[in-house]
Amino acid sequence: MDSVRVERLESEGLVKVAWAPFELHPEAPPEGIPREAYFGRARSEAMRGRLQSVADEVGLKMESRDVIINSRRALAAAEFARESGRFEAMHHALFKAHWELSGRLENVDDLVAIGAGVGLDPEVLRRAIEDGRYEAVIDETRMEAESVGINAIPAHVFGSKYLVVGAQPYEVFQQVLDRISDSA
Repeated sequence: MDSVRVERLESEGLVKVAWAPFELHPEAPPEGIPREAYFGRARSEAMRGRLQSVADEVGLKMESRDVIINSRRALAAAEFARESGRFEAMHHALFKAHWELSGRLENVDDLVAIGAGVGLDPEVLRRAIEDGRYEAVIDETRMEAESVGINAIPAHVFGSKYLVVGAQPYEVFQQVLDRISDSA
C-alpha cells in the first residue's frame, strides 16, 4: 500500500524508485497460511485494522484475503516482467490483484493470467516461474536487505543513508527528503 505514497513522490519528481524483490514470509507454504493461524486472532485483527486504515487513507479498496502468502512465485513473475520491460505494469497489476481483487499471488495460473494482462507471453512466463531461474535473485536481495536491517515491508532506502520501514504518512517521506536536501 505504501507504493501509492512512494509513487506520488516519484510523480512529483522527488525520487526515482527502484523496486527490489523481498520475500516477506519464505517460511509460508506455497498455498499460504491463514493470517489468524499465523499471528493469532488478536494480532491478526489489529493488523487488518491498520491495513484498512492505510487503505482508506490512500484511497485503496481493500478486498485482500486474510492469508499470509508465500510471494516467491509472484516475485519471480515480477522479475520476469522486469527483464521483459513490463515491470511497472506487472507491479501495478500484482498490487491490484493482491489488495483489491483478493488474487491468489501464490497460484501460477493466476500469475500467468495477470502477466498476460500486461502483455507478457503466458507460456514463457509460466516457464520462468516454474523453472527457478529467479531463485538466486530473490535470495540475494533478501540477504542484502537483511544486511542493512530490513526485515519487513514496506521498507524504503533513501540516498543509501536513510531507511524508512513500515507504512508511513507521506509527510515522513517529505521529512527524509528535506533532511537529505539539507545535508547536501
